[in-house]
Amino acid sequence: MHYIRFLKTPKVEVKKGTVLLHAVITITTDLGETFHPQDLELIATIRSAEQDGEIYLRRKLQWPGGARSLPITFDLTRQDVDWPACLHVAVKTPSSVAPPGFLPPIVDIWSGAMNPPKGDFECGWRVERRFASLAERTVSLLEDAGDSIARHLWDGSQALAQHIDQTISLQMSSSPMPLLEYVLVSATYRRLNAIELGCGCGGVGISLAQSIPDCDVLLTDLPEVTELVEANIARMKPAISSKVRFQPLDWEQPLPKGLLGRTNDLVIVSECTYNTDTLQPLVNTLQALLARSPKAVIVVSTKTRHDSEAAFFDLMRDAGFVAGGSMRIPLPGEPGNGYADWATDIGLHVFHGREHRLSLSPRERSAEEVPKVRSPRKVRSR
Repeated sequence: MHYIRFLKTPKVEVKKGTVLLHAVITITTDLGETFHPQDLELIATIRSAEQDGEIYLRRKLQWPGGARSLPITFDLTRQDVDWPACLHVAVKTPSSVAPPGFLPPIVDIWSGAMNPPKGDFECGWRVERRFASLAERTVSLLEDAGDSIARHLWDGSQALAQHIDQTISLQMSSSPMPLLEYVLVSATYRRLNAIELGCGCGGVGISLAQSIPDCDVLLTDLPEVTELVEANIARMKPAISSKVRFQPLDWEQPLPKGLLGRTNDLVIVSECTYNTDTLQPLVNTLQALLARSPKAVIVVSTKTRHDSEAAFFDLMRDAGFVAGGSMRIPLPGEPGNGYADWATDIGLHVFHGREHRLSLSPRERSAEEVPKVRSPRKVRSR
């Protein structure tokens, strides 16, 4: 899975009566370690920023396989552009309508808006990703165009968002993780309280709240992502009676007062196991959360970056957590070949506390048909 990124965000320059728009892109993996190895035909458009907005200028681009960057230039002299407008870059597809889902082989990109007549010649360093759920709801997520991995989209979060979307839409014929399916499907008739640890851009929690009515989602991460996450919350379109808010949370510190009285049904942990120095604090935080919500279900999504991440599952077992199922989600497209890029799939793992008891599933008719929780065992990690 690869992402089109701006190395230089779009900028309009006026020189001697000539108006040019310049930008530089790359196509790289989620952590930016390696670049797309094959030739690709891209489409760049200058267009209105609205979802189905007007296209003013359009041109083809050729990405040379193995390249590190590709410049883009539009000559805007004597062109009819209705400002403000943005630059959108995507892979050329046979259909003009991208298929729904959070896991396209190559993720397209939208710049921020520019408005030269008003003096806004640059779009800023914040860019946009757009995804369509199976219910045809657009999930719009901002991320930073810089090199901070904390404020970029990660493959594991995208895979988990897609799996949740498929489960809610009843696209899963049978689930190897019945506990997670139960929590999500039961939310159709009762309130769902969820908390996401290490939320990054907030994509998983926001997509959840846009899909499930009467859902209360708390996004948490270190304070430096506050402004970005709150910007994504402000632009989301929640389902009826659903709400999302952000609260800083440092796993090295005790749970803050605002979390001590909160009860959660679902704890989301996405792409949080890559740093082995924070594994024990993460497990400690999960223990503290389940002490207040013993019926909560934990879902962990991770793309294996290095073998030492397996220590997380040992720590979870030693802390008394019970494995409640796991599965692998293949990643589309070609994998990278550098550090942290080689994995071709995402691991999803469900855990619960020893006090957890599974009640009747809303999709079943009798207690005898309730999905059985697997016996406790060590979850394997690649």
